[in-house]
Amino acid sequence: MDFLGDILGYMAGICTAICFLPQTISTIRSHNVNGLSLLSYSIYALGMLCWILYGLHLTALPMIIFNTPALFFALIIIYQIIRYKGKVK
Repeated sequence: MDFLGDILGYMAGICTAICFLPQTISTIRSHNVNGLSLLSYSIYALGMLCWILYGLHLTALPMIIFNTPALFFALIIIYQIIRYKGKVK
């Protein structure tokens, strides 16, 4: 195995897995969803779901492990957008 390639792959996976964590925390705390696109997050969530299913098909554990938290955070943001869109706190 290529050690450097594995390290880069795992770093990319970690970044992808947590990329929406700050937005998720901010949205939960503030309930401010202005400027967040339901369509964009929905497409992203669908993409993450497809990656997870593809990872299951290939039995590619890193693909499943890294895309699951990304999907989870995107779904939380989608829920927040639906719940708070048009409401001002």
